[in-house]
Amino acid sequence: MLEISLNSKLQDVVNEIADVSGYMWERGWAERNAGNFTVDVTTLLPADMKLGNQFLSVAMPISQPELAGRSFIVKVTGAAMRNVAKQPKKHLLLITIAHDLKGYHVLWGGEGTASKPTSEFISHLKIHQYIRQNDMPLTTFLHTHPPYLIALSQIEKYLHENIINHLLITMHPEVKIVIPDGVGVAPYRCPGSEELADVTVATLKKHHVILWEKHGCAAVAADIAEAFDYIDIMEKSAKLFFICKSSGYLPQGISDEQLDEIRGKFQIK
Repeated sequence: MLEISLNSKLQDVVNEIADVSGYMWERGWAERNAGNFTVDVTTLLPADMKLGNQFLSVAMPISQPELAGRSFIVKVTGAAMRNVAKQPKKHLLLITIAHDLKGYHVLWGGEGTASKPTSEFISHLKIHQYIRQNDMPLTTFLHTHPPYLIALSQIEKYLHENIINHLLITMHPEVKIVIPDGVGVAPYRCPGSEELADVTVATLKKHHVILWEKHGCAAVAADIAEAFDYIDIMEKSAKLFFICKSSGYLPQGISDEQLDEIRGKFQIK
């Protein structure tokens, strides 16, 4: 089957995905084949590209009409982030959703019919549908397993959004500066389920970063590097909290007066 050659902009996205995949593996956020992502690259492909039998076509009912004809780079199901970092072409797919919504076309990547998109692809499409319906300037949905944030979600007290956000914001000033809407908490749902996608979409209405109870963290952003940065800042804040607690100290945290100063300086509501 035919596959396209990546233009320079698509290659830049692939390179960035490989870099971020390596960062997540090195930080211990991506055990085995954990974590996944979808990046909407529709605007980087020719608008008049003809899709037909020359490309591998895979049947799969898709119920998001807003995504007809849109193109995504996704992780191959079962691929480890460490391998995405080393061999991106083998462990990524560039696909385009069929205009009739009966499946998708594989334009690049993978290893033939054996390579499928992430097992949570249908869930991701629901999230991208919400992004398109609301005309949000976002391309990327990223999910990974940062241990300190997951540990916080194992403590019932921190499943309340106002409490966990107060903790994360007061542990590190960058949280309020970079992610002023804080983190949303999605109640536990089975990994890979449409129910998990639904609670994620509901949480996205107020937040760019979502903590999945007892599971992991997800983020939507303009690109995968920004999504990684959002989670990285939140994870650093949670880590600082646990460092203080494990040393036998209750962290002071940033005071209300100091938070007011941050809001004023960076014009945060």
